[in-house]
Amino acid sequence: MYQFIKNIVLILLLSTGLFAKSIHYTLSMPEPHTHLFEVEMRLDGARGTEVVALPVWTPGSYLVREYARNVQDVTARSEDNTPLEITKTDKNHWKVKAKGRQDIIVSYRVYAYEHSVRTSYLNSDHALVVPASVLMYWEKNQNRKHHLRIDLPTAWEHITTALEPFNKPGNVDFIASNYDELVDAPLELGNQHIIEFEVLGKPHVIALYGASNYDDSTLVSDFSKIMEAEAKIFGGLPYKHYTYILHVEEGRGGLEHANSSVNFISRWSFNDEKRYKSLLALIAHEYFHTWNVKRLYPEGVAEFDYDKENYLDELWMAEGFTSYYDELILQRIGHVERQAYLDVIKDEINTLEARPGKLHQSVADASFDAWIKYYRSNEHSRNSTISYYNKGHLLGLLLDIKIIAATEGKASLDDVMLKLYKDFALKNKGYSSNDVRLACENISGLKLHTFFDNYVFGVEPLPYDEVFDLAGLDMDSTTEQSAWLGAILSNRGGRIMITRVVESSPAWDAGLNVDDELIAIDGFRSKSSKPDYFNEKVPGDRIICTVSRNGLLRDIHLSVGFTPDEISALKQIEKPTETQKLVFEKWLGVPWLEEADKE
Repeated sequence: MYQFIKNIVLILLLSTGLFAKSIHYTLSMPEPHTHLFEVEMRLDGARGTEVVALPVWTPGSYLVREYARNVQDVTARSEDNTPLEITKTDKNHWKVKAKGRQDIIVSYRVYAYEHSVRTSYLNSDHALVVPASVLMYWEKNQNRKHHLRIDLPTAWEHITTALEPFNKPGNVDFIASNYDELVDAPLELGNQHIIEFEVLGKPHVIALYGASNYDDSTLVSDFSKIMEAEAKIFGGLPYKHYTYILHVEEGRGGLEHANSSVNFISRWSFNDEKRYKSLLALIAHEYFHTWNVKRLYPEGVAEFDYDKENYLDELWMAEGFTSYYDELILQRIGHVERQAYLDVIKDEINTLEARPGKLHQSVADASFDAWIKYYRSNEHSRNSTISYYNKGHLLGLLLDIKIIAATEGKASLDDVMLKLYKDFALKNKGYSSNDVRLACENISGLKLHTFFDNYVFGVEPLPYDEVFDLAGLDMDSTTEQSAWLGAILSNRGGRIMITRVVESSPAWDAGLNVDDELIAIDGFRSKSSKPDYFNEKVPGDRIICTVSRNGLLRDIHLSVGFTPDEISALKQIEKPTETQKLVFEKWLGVPWLEEADKE
């Protein structure tokens, strides 16, 4: 009877939370000019020896970044302030030795001075907190509740984050249902400008750090159009609220999260048409990830392992299709005219076709090797690799047109995305590249084994002509071909250096090397990265390049080549069939432009 009562008491204690495990963080920055965050992590309900760790990467950015390299001054104590032994067991794990059941408090500091969407940054004006780079997790307890308290510097007023409670002025306490949710909610701290608005009945926030010439009402209007267009594809908004964090300073980049995104844009992007379109494309891209990646996710990231690479070969869809839609959405909402959009496609084609790597790396392999290749490019990368953003964009385009044509305009890639969302995202399942193929076949009625074998898993040339013809489009190639060396030159302090050599180019075949210093061509001194003397040459001419390699002079004989072909224009054909016009109009949602209209 005594043991029975004891068990009942234990069950009651557990159910009331007295012994329940949870994690409490206090994040402070008493001297923000030092770029040091101070973290106190309390492990409620700890028992004996426990292990804490800091992730080596953050979801959405596929590179092991070794965040632990910025951690210092790690200590541990018990709830009665007794110091505890804490030992680092490998690059990102620490073991704390305690006795019995008692809370453990781990304290440490993190240096944060790398300004990117994937890393935390702290200075005297503001802070961007990327939780994976600052907040350790309690090993084997990531599914417990995580509480976060922010201790702001006196002069700072705002905390912007998608964590609950959402956008409550003056609130400094937040909660996440598990560590994944915590990691997926970056925070902007400081005196950022905050814009609040509603889209489809749900609250949204834009938090802008940095002075610029933006207009609140214009941002709200254009962001809202993008969100409504993308929500239409998937049948509505999948969240309660959403947060945009925008750094208006320099550069361009973004990182998606379930209910938010972090975006970097150059300061003067708002009154320059080209830059502003680039900003909207970035916003459309990261926001599309709200569905495609954050909820519709590949099998390889169905569960996160924060200690190592999480391999997946579907980034061509996860990132590539998203890249296709970011520009297409701008065309749909009227921010990009039809010819400007066709020029975007032309540029994507030229980007892929200019990379010799297209002959060596499939887009599935590019996805799988993102961890070691995409973010770690070198002088040979263009010869051996491709971008899954770029080729995935083109695959999305080609599949979209093929589906529209096969269904006589009754379906499109939108329907594939919605089917995948219903079949996988709403059922909390990860998808594979094969599942993408099956969904495309189901919607279109096409057999796509060969298409996927050749263009997703293989390196066959993409079937531009065949597919564009379905939509009444034609590609024009450049006709004038000038002299070409195939070596990329750069002026480094007055020295003309070879920084890249294109595979199978004249320079490659003749044996010019990266880091050769170009001294002269045919005895004429080279003083520019675009030598005037070379401009006098024509394809077929023989020349002698004098280079300095490891301090020794040598003459390299070679024949001047032709510049590679490029697509000069993607345009409507003159005499389309009614079927071609139907496919074009369903694809872009605009009427076919007749010859008379063009004039």
